[in-house]
Amino acid sequence: MTITTATPSAAPRILVVEDEIELSTLLQTILNGEGYGVEQAYSLSDALHSIDDEVFDAAVLDVELRDGVVFSVADALKARGIPFFFLSAVYKGVVPVAHRDVPFLSKPYEIEELKSYLTDTLGQRRSSRRSGHHSP
Repeated sequence: MTITTATPSAAPRILVVEDEIELSTLLQTILNGEGYGVEQAYSLSDALHSIDDEVFDAAVLDVELRDGVVFSVADALKARGIPFFFLSAVYKGVVPVAHRDVPFLSKPYEIEELKSYLTDTLGQRRSSRRSGHHSP
């Protein structure tokens, strides 16, 4: 089940890659309440298709999905200059060297931590647009 909440067209668009439907829906509800537009992806293929088809300002990535680890999605986001952070219960050490500088929020987490990570991540997007550089 997907909850869709109207958000202003200028609202930052966030891709949430999370295979636990209940958690993904909760994240969408929280982020919609903060004024963000949210696209949910429950698998690697869903996420990669979303990245190809839509424009996002940032992404939140669970590391382990039912169909594999999310690092191919992280690579695609990085190549497009879309900042992201990892949100996972796995050990941060599983993150490949190419993404070790990416913020990592461990589950369980507080909602305020999630909001702070997202605010910081969106700030990276704004900074990279001003400087002409792309970095997650």
